[in-house]
Amino acid sequence: MSRWFCIPPASFLPLLANWQTHMIIGPHVLHNLEYKHFYVDHPEIYTMLDNGLWEGEVLSDEVLLEMAIELQANEIIAPDDASADLTIQKTTQFMDYIKGNGLRNRFKIHGVIHGNTYGEHKACYDAFVNLGVDVIALPKMLGAQNRAFWMGEIKTQTPHIPVHFLGFYLNELDYLAYGGFIRSFDTSMPFKPNYNAKFNLELPNNWINRTIIKHRLRSWKKRYRK
Repeated sequence: MSRWFCIPPASFLPLLANWQTHMIIGPHVLHNLEYKHFYVDHPEIYTMLDNGLWEGEVLSDEVLLEMAIELQANEIIAPDDASADLTIQKTTQFMDYIKGNGLRNRFKIHGVIHGNTYGEHKACYDAFVNLGVDVIALPKMLGAQNRAFWMGEIKTQTPHIPVHFLGFYLNELDYLAYGGFIRSFDTSMPFKPNYNAKFNLELPNNWINRTIIKHRLRSWKKRYRK
């Protein structure tokens, strides 16, 4: 089954000390020291550090790497941009930067596919394969249809490179429920009270397991209904 990297609000951090995989949003750490203190004190948590594009405050290569070292992050979302060309440029620059600092093997690096056309997506993909990124990330802004397509392409063309979904749509639960399609995904959905008030009262561990199981049952009933 796919792994869920939770993105908790600072107030939820103590409740999630035993949750094994977290995504850390870089700009959140800069503006709220609770995040820094929590992750420094919990090096046993497997963490993925995001550069902050979605939040509109992209960290520089220097700040991103320094933060990854200080928080003992395991994975880093390489600097990216909505433009495919700029994404390739920034990811290449970051890979060169961490190699120059002798830290390439310390972190797993994600290359994020961007662009508005198949050609732009393919250019990102080809560049990431040549760069030797560890994970290919498919952002929510690609749309569910494009993500499904590239998930299949990556699985077919380069099955040794795992896929991560940056955020996810509820109609993508099949990919999570049946496994083998994506390695991992991240979401803050259970922490949004406007989505469902009961998420405030339940640990997200119970939420994701229950959500996937219910989805499986609905899918099976629909598939085999006479």
